Amino acid sequence: MKQYTFCLCIAVLCLVTACRKPAEPAGSTPVAGAAVAPQQDYFRVALDQLARLDDFDPKQGMIQTAYYLNRWIEHADVATAWQADPLTKQLPVELRTIAPVQELAKRQFTVDDVRYLREASWARSISKWVAARPDEPDLAPWLQQLESARGEPHAYELSLAARLFDWTVRNVQLDSLLPFPDQAADSADKPQAAEAAGDLLRQQATPGPGYSAFPWQTLLYGRGDAWQRARVFMLLCRQQQIESVMLAFDDPQSNPRPRPWLPAVLIDDQLYLFDTELGLAIRGPNGTGIATLAQVRTDPSLLRSLDVGQDIRYAAADADFSQLVALIHASPESLSYRIHALQQEAAGGEPLFVAVPAGVLANRVRSQAGIKAVELWQTPFQTWVYRDALKRRGREDPEVMRQLMFDEMIFDSMHPLVQGRVQYFRGNFEKTSDKEGAKGFYVEARVPDVVIKKIETSPEVQAGLGVFRTRENDLEWQYRLQMTKVVVIGIKHTATYWLGLTHYDTSRFETAITWLKQRTLETPDDNQWKPGARYNLSRTYEALGDLETARKTLLRDDSPQRHGNLLRARYLRERLERQAKSETTEP
Repeated sequence: MKQYTFCLCIAVLCLVTACRKPAEPAGSTPVAGAAVAPQQDYFRVALDQLARLDDFDPKQGMIQTAYYLNRWIEHADVATAWQADPLTKQLPVELRTIAPVQELAKRQFTVDDVRYLREASWARSISKWVAARPDEPDLAPWLQQLESARGEPHAYELSLAARLFDWTVRNVQLDSLLPFPDQAADSADKPQAAEAAGDLLRQQATPGPGYSAFPWQTLLYGRGDAWQRARVFMLLCRQQQIESVMLAFDDPQSNPRPRPWLPAVLIDDQLYLFDTELGLAIRGPNGTGIATLAQVRTDPSLLRSLDVGQDIRYAAADADFSQLVALIHASPESLSYRIHALQQEAAGGEPLFVAVPAGVLANRVRSQAGIKAVELWQTPFQTWVYRDALKRRGREDPEVMRQLMFDEMIFDSMHPLVQGRVQYFRGNFEKTSDKEGAKGFYVEARVPDVVIKKIETSPEVQAGLGVFRTRENDLEWQYRLQMTKVVVIGIKHTATYWLGLTHYDTSRFETAITWLKQRTLETPDDNQWKPGARYNLSRTYEALGDLETARKTLLRDDSPQRHGNLLRARYLRERLERQAKSETTEP
């Protein structure tokens, strides 16, 4: 029997025994056996280490990369005109005092910095291969008209943004947006209310909208709420040098304040609107193209048309547009001296856009009509507060510690599921002479059902999975075996669903239907990926030209994306009607 030696099984052992790992080094010393480079080569070696994180133990690789970056910056004479962005001074005190903000001027890289660089590297790879994909059929004619009216660069950037948005919606299954902690929501003193909400995050590690995961986690997990989707979309745009902001309404009754609405890409003098909760770009006049902010401000019916009957209303259609603000998506790392210095040093090679010139972007956005103010989006900073609070809470709460260990040991590991996902980010779908490819890793991650059925009863299967009994009583041992089975099944479900996505992206649509429909949607068990599988199955039928089946598939949806899917079903019906009309008028 094949040995399924998953890092997962070590994680399951830790989930039950609550074992602890020593704190990882801060990147101040090289990993044992690492080659020492001449002084002038430290930066080159650091970039090489960063590029090879996919191929080796990522945790050790990140420590080693941080070491070489620190050796470089320690002696580098980087003439970068950096100063702390003035927008950081507008953050609530609760966010201004977190360590990443206090250390913006620090000339020392951490493992978290390297993790941020890896996140950007993934986004760059995704954006490059997605850029080669075709436009959606409904959008292509309008883009041609836009090119005639505004020029090829304008139309190309918007076309690219639409493709990156489409990838985000297909690859990040939508979760419901959680409410923001409202301990101080009714307070008359809003600054104190904001600080109290921050205290709640810090003390209780309360999950909420947008901040419960870093973008790299959203990418790896393949799911997130509307704000987390927006953060991924905006990161992809950044790697293609497309500026974007999160539009929000500064409603005094909202919590948080301002309340994010949707991401908008800034192309020349226009803000184009993409709704990550609907999973759709906002349609322009006459139901064509992508709407701009200027258009929806002058024609409220564009947003009102997003209602579905009387029960499903588009909330922003009733919002006060005089209170519209623009939020700049910038994590603390992206505002730091060291990241600005790195981007400047790397400018001569393949660009990696990791530094955010927030002030420059703010000046561009302020010139837009209807924008009341420009601020930093607080969610990226709240993610740090939430993560640190989880760590502190984990010291006292075994369940929280187990979840942290699970995330760390699975998603910072060399598990086939993770390797497959990363190879997918890189655009390496098929097996080659030097790479396994995403599909091969996903297949490897799928434990056969005959093995899964024996996990709780067969010592041979347990040993094959790397699960051995320690000093546990019978109840504890059975619980750990049950947990092993649950996680192995969950990984198989994930690999199955991601195989469907990968076959879609390689235009093997009939095979994609098999993985998405028969092996995900139609299975009787509880499978977390059924909403995403239903949406992507509909998209697959669309790609095959079967618009009616695609439409009916969306009508059966009851996920958090139901509103947007019903709208998309409406748009498919309109396409079918146009096709039928065209056929009847042909000579």
